[in-house]
Amino acid sequence: MELRQLRCFEILAEERHFARAADRLGTTQSGVSRLIAGLEASLGGKLFNRSKRSAVSLTTTGALFLPEAQAILRQAERGEIFGRRAARGETGRLEIGFVASAAWAGLVAACVRRYRAVAPGVEVHLREMETPRQLEEIAAGRLDIGFLRARAAYPVEVRVRGLSRDALLIALPEGDSLADKMELLPADLAAQKFLLPYFGEEAGFLVRLKALGEAGGFTPVILPPVRDFLTVLTAVASGLGAGLVPESAANLALPGVVLRPVAGVVLQSELHLACRRAENSPAVRQFLALAGGRV
Repeated sequence: MELRQLRCFEILAEERHFARAADRLGTTQSGVSRLIAGLEASLGGKLFNRSKRSAVSLTTTGALFLPEAQAILRQAERGEIFGRRAARGETGRLEIGFVASAAWAGLVAACVRRYRAVAPGVEVHLREMETPRQLEEIAAGRLDIGFLRARAAYPVEVRVRGLSRDALLIALPEGDSLADKMELLPADLAAQKFLLPYFGEEAGFLVRLKALGEAGGFTPVILPPVRDFLTVLTAVASGLGAGLVPESAANLALPGVVLRPVAGVVLQSELHLACRRAENSPAVRQFLALAGGRV
């Protein structure tokens, strides 16, 4: 039983006339007859009463079979529409990971909104996680896209592109003697003890902190690493040390913390957009195209 046979059956049931059915189907009367005969042979019973003296009519078998045939045709049409939408990246599911600082900057929300405007049928799942875990999840196929901090190297299964650059600021406790200064000099920070996330060395934050020390003529004292930037900021607010954090942290307006730029030294970090190197999902490719960024 073929879809073209069912379509022919439906049209003939509507028209009750072989010539009109043939016109609608773009074929000949003999073509309609062959399709109906093949369908009847498959089912083992007559679907139409045919007579030169009267119009074509459905048999009892045909009348009972018609709703089922129509249901199959409508399901096939829906399946075709769904398949075409999936091929265009307009349906399916996306698993997206992001570092918290990308959310603070508004990048994640902006990219997802842009994507949802053109692909509202795609189910989007957001998962906050740090860069190392995102890379593991992408490489393993459990995460489709990642918003993460730039690394010196990436797993071979992952490809990335630059998305944005953040200035890095010094986070100080509100009552610190340096908090009254609107801009710091590297030498001002010689007496500070610094907090970094555990991924800080791989993401280049340790390198930048050492460069800051070189510019100020001191060796930075670095406290044991913490989980993430939010923990850094909380520890700073608690008076446990200073931090080197992305400028997007200012959007949190965390009580007890002040953020200050440093003059005379370039402090920046990059956010990257990551996916699997062999990615072939239309939904992922469309998201990446809409997200923009630097190749």
